[in-house]
Amino acid sequence: MKKTPLWKVKREVKRLFRQLLELPGVIYEYLFLRVLYDYRTSREMKVLEGSKSITGEVAIYLVYAPKGLQPSHLDMLKVMTAENITPIVVSNLPLADADRELLLKQSGLVIERPNIGYDFGGYRDAVMQISSKLSDLDRLYIVNDSVWMVDTPQNWFAEARAAGCDFVGATSNFGIKRYDADDFRNLIWSHSVKHPNFHYASYALSIGQNILKDPKFLAYWKNFRISNNKTRTVRRGEIGLTQWVLQHGYNHCATCDVAELDKEIAALGDVELDTVARHLVILEDLRILGILDKVLESDLTSETGRRDRHQVILMAVARQAIGYALPYFTLRYRKFQFIKKSPLRLSRRGAEATLKIMSDLDGPMAERAYVEAEQIFNQRKDL
Repeated sequence: MKKTPLWKVKREVKRLFRQLLELPGVIYEYLFLRVLYDYRTSREMKVLEGSKSITGEVAIYLVYAPKGLQPSHLDMLKVMTAENITPIVVSNLPLADADRELLLKQSGLVIERPNIGYDFGGYRDAVMQISSKLSDLDRLYIVNDSVWMVDTPQNWFAEARAAGCDFVGATSNFGIKRYDADDFRNLIWSHSVKHPNFHYASYALSIGQNILKDPKFLAYWKNFRISNNKTRTVRRGEIGLTQWVLQHGYNHCATCDVAELDKEIAALGDVELDTVARHLVILEDLRILGILDKVLESDLTSETGRRDRHQVILMAVARQAIGYALPYFTLRYRKFQFIKKSPLRLSRRGAEATLKIMSDLDGPMAERAYVEAEQIFNQRKDL
């Protein structure tokens, strides 16, 4: 029998201890937080009508901008306007007067709310505000500012609309069995939506009429239990919403799909494969970084060198998701439009890799995003 590594035992003990400590808070949130929020805290919201009609296609755009609206926020709104999409802007912080006035000119509603429940708390408030109009909409998009949008031949909204699915995500997570990093050579790429934590990432979702007309969809949001714990928010929100779609039989897809990623990576030439591996963005998984460094020392033209590069790339995606791990590949080979912001704040090496990738992008939106990325990077304490 294979002996369980000591690090894994320690990790599970810590996880169990952490769950026990969190139990009182979990019970409070489950029983009372949503009720108290709806009764009391939500009254702190400001809901202001903008200049645009809430008809046709609508996008809930959640922003968290402690330093005020940035050029990238305005870029997202311009893309929506070009696609004839009405924004419903939700700010999880109070807005400056000038920012509020600017948003009102471009939106159907502007909602300022307490920062409770993370992004899904904001999404829920927006859905409830337009609940009477939901079934009449052509399409509802849900996006947030945890990503930058850059220049591509076709914008994501048009791509999601053309996908023809009831539920469209930009990317999906955890459709691949999670392997230990040390077992990267044994990883078999087999994508399945049946994995219990499979979900579409909520930074960019598109929802069609079949779902919007379903009363159970509104009931999902009305009964959604908000949480101030990020893990529980992901479980009830991203995973919960995706599982709701699957359980109710709606068709679904991702614009940046990973089902055949192994074949795409395998088709790269020696230099291309090596370059993609060298541009992997590893968040905080030191074991993958150690493995990656050893792999990159091998001959990139050898059978072993190619195989190991291929496998470590897939391992990074399986453990972190394509949106985090592979921006170099998705931007260059898939013409993907989004770049995650969080790597700039996590591991220094991942931040440096993200900044380098962004520095090589062309187009005005990409240039403005790079300026913002530099500002985030320069605030790091490890400079």
